[in-house]
Amino acid sequence: MKAALGFEAHLGPEIQLYNTPEFVMIHVAASQLGAVTNPLLHNYRASELTYILGLARSKVAIIPQIYRNFDYPAMYAGMWPELPALEHVFVLGGTGHRGMRPFDELRAPIAAFEPQIPTAPTTGDDITALIFTSGTESKPKGVMHSHDTQMYGTLWMAKLLGLTADDIVWAPSPISHGTGFQWGVRQAITLGATLVLQDIWNPDEALKLIARERCTFTLGATPFAAMLMESPLVGSLDLSSFRIFACAGAAIPHQLGVDMRQKIGCTLIGMWGMTECFVGSASAPDAPDDKLWGTDGCAMPGGELAIFDETRSKTLPPGEVGELAARGPFVALGYFGDPERSRETFTPDGWLFSNDLATIDADGYIRLVGRKKEIVNRGGLKISVRQMEDYLVGHPKILSVAIVGVPDRLLGEKSCACVVPRGSQTITLEEITDFLEARQVAKYKFPEYLVILPEMPTTPSGKIQKYVLRDNFVKGAYAATTNPSGS
Repeated sequence: MKAALGFEAHLGPEIQLYNTPEFVMIHVAASQLGAVTNPLLHNYRASELTYILGLARSKVAIIPQIYRNFDYPAMYAGMWPELPALEHVFVLGGTGHRGMRPFDELRAPIAAFEPQIPTAPTTGDDITALIFTSGTESKPKGVMHSHDTQMYGTLWMAKLLGLTADDIVWAPSPISHGTGFQWGVRQAITLGATLVLQDIWNPDEALKLIARERCTFTLGATPFAAMLMESPLVGSLDLSSFRIFACAGAAIPHQLGVDMRQKIGCTLIGMWGMTECFVGSASAPDAPDDKLWGTDGCAMPGGELAIFDETRSKTLPPGEVGELAARGPFVALGYFGDPERSRETFTPDGWLFSNDLATIDADGYIRLVGRKKEIVNRGGLKISVRQMEDYLVGHPKILSVAIVGVPDRLLGEKSCACVVPRGSQTITLEEITDFLEARQVAKYKFPEYLVILPEMPTTPSGKIQKYVLRDNFVKGAYAATTNPSGS
């Protein structure tokens, strides 16, 4: 298969597939060839793809015929004239349009291609994956990871959590994105473990899959864990195999950790990572509860974490809020074709600046408090988005919440709470205000707008797309209730 791909060793396939075994086969073949895998989300369309494939100068694309009623060959046929480097398009489940080839051609016996296989010696420093950021920004960045940076994360996570080849890794996140790719595909390959793929997210089907396949581990966004616990199937299935759910992207509510342990027997652990650094911190499963669920973990072995001031020149002591930076063998090698943003993010002495605001305690455990760009500036008073979300996720009527700053003519910005209620519950802005007042939160931090949503706009990995919330508010797409006297 690897020879049949027909591209040079230093280039690689762009794979825009759903969670399917063929994806794993392609990545393994490309890695053996010495090629770079470029996984792309299935929901990218021509505007994103022409930018990404043009930047990466992709020569080979592997796509589905039809997925979720969308015709991928038709889209690629329209883009192809704008992509002069793209030579081959292989179609899984069909033949595509003129000039495209069926994926089944790559399944030919290896003996037919053996003489054509180029020699491509590789080292741990060679780039093996080009992974584009998932869409919390309007312009994705191509993150370059080597064999070493990826193997570090999977090996040390396995040691920390006690994972072995006997484990069964469940991948509900898209494997065409960093989370599913690293913690599904790569983690299973590193362990020699079984990989269980879930293609379309549904919490009831997820629990059935865990029970049927005896899944033991996953890593994903915290809201996925919350949705599992909302399922009526909890308590009616044998989920005793499921030991570890590593949560990223949002704080773990204490009650969620307790419920998951008591009702399923699964331990939630807090961890922090990003596409540029798949795992910078995590907690061990036997850590105290206040560390498991009250923090985002501590530095991985061989790595460093530090909190920097706004100039990025001075580290701050425990307890003070600043920008989280990480250094170590897990840090990516920069952004492909984007030296300016590489210089902004990666320093010559090895630090990766995250744009996450955090604190670090005396034991070295970090706690994220927001994003540098997710501070609401209300008339010069700074409001931590993360802090307010942590408060509100504790409200019994709220399943998930996102705070965004929205424009205000006098104050510059005001806070808007975007809320998905729990079950059939309803909630008002007055109830939210009363809830915060009872906890003696400063009134200037209270949300002054409330938007009720059936679900959050998210990236496929579960990260809330706050720029979408903000843009929709500004466009008047939401029926927001307001409390102008909330100061």
